[in-house]
Amino acid sequence: MIVAEFMNRDAVTALPTAHLSAVRDVMTEHGFGLLLVADEEGTLRGFVTRATLRGVTAWDDPVEKIVHSARFAVEPLDTLEKAALILLDNRLSLLPVVEDGRLVGVLSQSEVLRGLSGALGIGQGGTRLSVRIRSGSDDLYNVLSVLQEHNATILSLAQDVSDGELSTVILRVQNVEDREALREALEKRLTAVP
Repeated sequence: MIVAEFMNRDAVTALPTAHLSAVRDVMTEHGFGLLLVADEEGTLRGFVTRATLRGVTAWDDPVEKIVHSARFAVEPLDTLEKAALILLDNRLSLLPVVEDGRLVGVLSQSEVLRGLSGALGIGQGGTRLSVRIRSGSDDLYNVLSVLQEHNATILSLAQDVSDGELSTVILRVQNVEDREALREALEKRLTAVP
């Protein structure tokens, strides 16, 4: 999953020369808390926030007078995971997407969440399994073998952060005819003495 698959290519922006009153009006009209500023060539110049506009009295001034520099951005071929980490680590709601210095789109928290949810199979139906596995064991291999024996189709597999000896594997599977039989087979295989 790459940023290009989920970014919004039609970003609403302001020119650096736009009057602050026009920027305020655009932000109000669209319900934005942040507006990116890019020049005529599409070069990202920074952003302005609703909070920045609170102290403004000279509404005819150009936005470039108060624009904040954009310290974070991703490129279209960056992974969605990288974008998610930047958003989380820096408490951002929006990331500019740049290519060769030009703004080519934006990526919001909701777009990242949509992409990651799809990768986890959320909303695709099926059965969600949470299985505790031992570190350094054949437990995951055994889980996959049981799923194959039951003709289950794996939609996604994710591993939770390990707490030492055990970690949780979360699987989303489809085509499970007998959930109870699958549960029993997993328990039996995972509790069997090697």
